[in-house]
Amino acid sequence: MAFGWTDEHQKGWDSLKLGELQPARVIADFGTSLKLALPEIITAELSGKLAHYSTRDETPKVGDWVAVRVLDNSAVVESVVLRSNEIARKVAGKRALKQIFAANVDIAFVLLALDNDFSIERLKRFLFQLSVHAIETVIILNKADKTDDLQSYIDQLESFDLPIVITTAIDDSSVDSITTFIKPGRTAILLGSSGVGKSTLTNKLLGRQAQATKAVRLSDSTGKHTTVHRELFMLPGGGILIDTPGIRELQLWGTEDDLDANFDDITLLARTCKYANCRHADEKGCAIHKALANGLLDKVHYANYLKMKSEVSRLTIKNTERIRQQNGRKQTHNADKNYRFSDKEETL
Repeated sequence: MAFGWTDEHQKGWDSLKLGELQPARVIADFGTSLKLALPEIITAELSGKLAHYSTRDETPKVGDWVAVRVLDNSAVVESVVLRSNEIARKVAGKRALKQIFAANVDIAFVLLALDNDFSIERLKRFLFQLSVHAIETVIILNKADKTDDLQSYIDQLESFDLPIVITTAIDDSSVDSITTFIKPGRTAILLGSSGVGKSTLTNKLLGRQAQATKAVRLSDSTGKHTTVHRELFMLPGGGILIDTPGIRELQLWGTEDDLDANFDDITLLARTCKYANCRHADEKGCAIHKALANGLLDKVHYANYLKMKSEVSRLTIKNTERIRQQNGRKQTHNADKNYRFSDKEETL
């Protein structure tokens, strides 16, 4: 089967013993319906159980493998199977809810456009989310023709120790550099803010006009969303590509341990502080404070870490409270059921 199905997937599928159900991959999510690859392309609806009794994490996302029941004139998705990883963020607003926007991804390309979109802080947020599931990452510096000092941008990315690909809207030769990372059967995803050129790059990789593109405003070098939903495409060389709408705000989803692993230079330095409970303020023997003072630890880098740590810490508190409330409601519901059952037994 195409679309990334492997012998390992087949073994996992066989172990599930799902009878007449068939494996299919979600290639587009339109809300009320899904486009699936069997490998022939079909449209399917969610089963009642998935649609009404599943959490948002359990419903199919683009890239998911699902178990589908194919009928004469329709198809129904019964369950999500074989999810090896996911890319997620916290939903916008105050609610502590996770939004998964792609699953089963092998490699991610994070696009930074060099027309006022370049942001190290935003890049670090993407890298954090990808690091949670150890997804291989490549940085793409797009619209390189918009700057006269390309090397200065490259220098700022040196510490990340990640592959960097330079692309422009007028040069197609860089497409070959990208496709070398997307081997047959591997699934890649394009990530970035709105207007960085994901749709244009998708069209180049596909060799056809699959995604709509719009002109960028000259006033602020930004564009409107051209991709309105996530969609998975087969590339000419056998690789798989997921294009996504631009992400205006990437609110973090993960744990403090995930963050500390992502900022291991700071966590390793903190372990050398004189006191184990050091607050890294003005305590004597604070390795962090000393490194900031002598320039060994970049102040902007550390400030970004503190900002993200505060965000993840608040998320942990909200998640803990949400789970506590859910468990409380379940216990109340079960106690009420038991009470009504006992009362009925006594009246018989």
